[in-house]
Parts: sequence; C-alpha cells; structure tokens
Amino acid sequence: MKKQLIALACLGSVADLVVAQSKVDVYGILDSGLAYTTAVAAPTADAPTAHGGRAVIHSGLLQASRFGFRGSESLGGNLKALFVLEGGLNLDTGTSGQGGAIFGRRSVLGLVGDHGDLQLGRRKDFSDEIASQYSSITPFGTFITAVHGNNLDRIGGNRANNMVYYSTPTMHGFRANITYGFGESVGSNTIGQSLGLGGNYADGPFAIGAAYWQSRKGNVTQTANSSSDQGASSGAGCHSVDIGRPGDVCIKTWIAGARYKWDKLSVRGTYSRVIQGLIVDAGPAAPDFVKTFKSTAGSGAFTAGGSNNRHIAIVDVGLDYLIGNKGKLKASYIQSRYDFVGANDTGTLAQIIVGGEYYLSKRTTLYATASTMTASNMYSPGILNGAPGGADDTAAFGAGLRIVY
Repeated sequence: MKKQLIALACLGSVADLVVAQSKVDVYGILDSGLAYTTAVAAPTADAPTAHGGRAVIHSGLLQASRFGFRGSESLGGNLKALFVLEGGLNLDTGTSGQGGAIFGRRSVLGLVGDHGDLQLGRRKDFSDEIASQYSSITPFGTFITAVHGNNLDRIGGNRANNMVYYSTPTMHGFRANITYGFGESVGSNTIGQSLGLGGNYADGPFAIGAAYWQSRKGNVTQTANSSSDQGASSGAGCHSVDIGRPGDVCIKTWIAGARYKWDKLSVRGTYSRVIQGLIVDAGPAAPDFVKTFKSTAGSGAFTAGGSNNRHIAIVDVGLDYLIGNKGKLKASYIQSRYDFVGANDTGTLAQIIVGGEYYLSKRTTLYATASTMTASNMYSPGILNGAPGGADDTAAFGAGLRIVY
C-alpha cells in the first residue's frame, strides 16, 4: 500500500512538472478612438479643389487591435518549442484585419534556446524590430505610415508568407537576423522570393540597429500577387502587371536607427530608403497638383510608391518625455523625398506630429494625437483615411483608448 501511495505521489509530481513546463496564453490589444481628418473630400467637376473633412471612429489609432494565442514547452537544456497564432481586428466594424485572414498578423511555430530563435510561418521581418525601437511608429501608430513612402519601408510591420526567420542569441548586447521567404513557385526558386538581413546592438541607454529587405516579383495579375512578401502589393514596382518579369527584384529597402535615453527623456531617429528598381519609364508630365488633385496612392503617378516613383528617402526623428509613472509626452518630425522618373522636381512630404499618453493602469491608456502634413511637387497621401481633396496641406486629430490584456 505504501509503495502504491509513493508511486501515485511520484506520478502526481511528474504531471505537475509537465504542466509547469508547458504554457499557453491568450492575449491581445483593443484600441479604438475618434479621429478627424481635413482635406479628404474627392474633387468633382463642380468643385475641382474640394477639400472637406471627415470624422470617423477609427480602430487602432495607436496600435492595431488584435487577439492571439501563444504557447511554449520546455524541452530541457534551455530549449523551448513555441507557437504564436495572432489575428487582427477592426473594432469599428467587427471584421478581421489583414484581408480577413483569421491569423493574418502572425502564425508561426519554432524553437528557441541557447543557439537562437528559429520560426517558420507568416510574420514580420527584422525591419519591424528596428522600426518599433527607433522610429515614430511605436508612439504614433497609423498616423505616420503614409509619410513613410506609403509604408514601403516596412515601418508599419509588413509581413511575409512561407517565412524562415532566424535570430542569433544576444551576445554582449548584439543580435543578428536572417529571414527568407519561399516563393513556392513551380520550377523557380526566385519567383516571389523575399530575403531580409539585420542586426541590433543595445547597451544601457544607447541602442543602434539596421535592417535590409528585398522582394522578387511573383506571378502578378490585376487582382493577385503570389509574392511571399505580402507588403509588396502596395508598391507599383512589385504589383504592376506591365513592369518587369516574375523573379525580378522589385523592391529593396534599408532602415537604420538609433536611440539614447537620459532619465525621463528619450531621443530616437531612423533613416530609411526604398528602391523600386523596375520602374524606369517616365510617367505623364507633372500636373498642377492643386487643380488636378486626383491619383491613387501607391499606384498612380506622382504618389508615394506609385507608378513612376523609383527612389524614396525618409528621415524620422523624435523625442519622448515621461511624466512620472502616469504619462508621456511625445513629438516627431518626418520628411520623405520622392524621385519620380521623368520629373525635374523632387516630391516632398513633411509631417509634424505631437501627442500624449495617460496611463489609467498598467493595461489601460488614454491618448491624444495631432498632426499636420505638407506635400510639394506630388500628391499627398494624407494622414488617416486618404487625402483625395484639392489641397497640399492636411491635418488629423485623434483621441482614443487602448487596453492590453
């Protein structure tokens, strides 16, 4: 009888150990607010320079709403198996993000241990890890993606399918990364392929890092793009049916950033560059942008990332100031410059953005943001919800609530 009791006690201890070694969490972010944007009215024949404003309930002004499941299991020797399944939410409509994919934000499994972090599936590349530390995307969210070349420099966290992601362990503050996206095209390893490299160093108050990304054109139709890089569809060089051939490198991006902290003050900045190498033919002559203020961002001529936009260079600098443990003030200046094939003048976007956060608790944040953008020698992409109206200047204001669980 005593032996049976001892055996049962041992089995119970083993079961408790197994449970302790395995862990699954449900997590998420819910973010929604009220936003007002000027200069978004579409021009008409009767009002060619219309620029009326619009008020909306916006999901994810500060951070995109999401839900997810993540888990890990200890395999011994500091080695763990892991998985993450994460989907996007639009709180204003109740619909899924990322084109309706259930786990479109992230779906990976992998191993992490003394030899690094290996993940397989769909996720963001290392550019996002540089951007989230040093650019304005973390303090201002969707307010700054348009000025960053219509997000072509991956500042907003673009994703790739069929990805192999590997990061080294952190050694003396430094970590390196390599990422590869399989195009999965029959008979070709290059069609739809993507590749990323990067590294980051952080030591106390100072941190610096950089990343590179390139995409090869997939099999493209008017409605689909087979590229592993799911951010490539926003750029004319990767998405156009008439430019280049499947397997050609259609986009290259570089981003470098740094940060320094003095007690409550933090100064940050990034420089990013985008090349759409397949765009070599000139578009139409530059129009009078006030009188003919009409073009589709990301595809039309003289737009950010559009059909004649070959080079983009973006400078993003800012600072954050903590107010005790209850709040933060933040400000940024962002300028992006656009080389349009066949045009004499460089297009420019300049954005000033300020805001604040107040922490009701560790999980709940109230925030407010105000921003202005000026366009020169190009069409403005706007700040939120587009800007088809006839104006070079636009402004946006937003306030909302974010809950992290």
